[in-house]
Amino acid sequence: MEGNKVKFFHQPVLVEEVLDYLKVDKIALSKKARIIDATVGAAGHSAEFVKREISVLGIDADKDSLEIAGEVLERACPDGHQLVPVSSPNQTRGLYTLVHGNFKDIKKIASDKDFYPVDGFLFDLGLASYQITSPDRGISFAEPGAELDMRLDRENQSVKASDLLNSLPEKKLVSLFSEVLDYRNSVKIANQIVKARKVKIFKTVSDLLSVLSKTKIGHKKTLSPETLPFLALRIAVNSELENLEKAIPQSFDLLKKGGRLAVISFHSGEDRLVKHIFKNLASIGIGKILTKKPIKPKLEEIIENPRSRSAKLRVIEKLS
Repeated sequence: MEGNKVKFFHQPVLVEEVLDYLKVDKIALSKKARIIDATVGAAGHSAEFVKREISVLGIDADKDSLEIAGEVLERACPDGHQLVPVSSPNQTRGLYTLVHGNFKDIKKIASDKDFYPVDGFLFDLGLASYQITSPDRGISFAEPGAELDMRLDRENQSVKASDLLNSLPEKKLVSLFSEVLDYRNSVKIANQIVKARKVKIFKTVSDLLSVLSKTKIGHKKTLSPETLPFLALRIAVNSELENLEKAIPQSFDLLKKGGRLAVISFHSGEDRLVKHIFKNLASIGIGKILTKKPIKPKLEEIIENPRSRSAKLRVIEKLS
């Protein structure tokens, strides 16, 4: 990204709820308070942590996000904590450290940075607007001419969305789309993709849109018919569910006794996975689930930020 990274507007979701459930004002009283933001993004939540002089380890697979986070956190630091900016995406500046990496490797990252045990953990699994609308990522169907890429980490990931569409067997494609779509619609899409690629390989967003326009996908009235297929493809490209399944237990291990882990999810597949992992941790007596039902944004927040409407927050506390 070029120019001033903070010219864009990004609105983090459920900020008050995250601060409350992670006991941020209470742990801020400790001189060694630490929180790991496993998906730091544009640092909307982490800015609130560093304002309270809590040390933050921020991790993200997207280098563009880390550049933005660096500027946001530098401005958020109380006087006396700012240091001279550095050009590397791996930045340590007083109250915060930023690391380019994937949260599936969270234990190694925390160990390398000597940043454990911690008081709190946050996973915000949503994407920022600049990621969704970026004309060179192909994540959004609003950019028909964009290459079908969808990788969040274009340095360490090699497989693009187009690669999956052009190479996966039909059964694998059905499985891919079934993560967020019902089986009937997944079969429809997979069948059309296999037919289409025999004539022309997939390269751009418009190539996929032309296939989806022929499938007549059933969908919720509040969603565009393209939304869920694009979401399923992005999840597969970035191995999002597999990585989350690896990351949450590792993160729980890094918590202090009494520490809390919070996850904000945005679709049913993520939420089911988080709920399942939390139940397992509670069933063996090492965790206490603090959110019997997921916390959702208040009406006021949804009106101000419509993208927040699908957000769900779940929190667990470490007992031992």
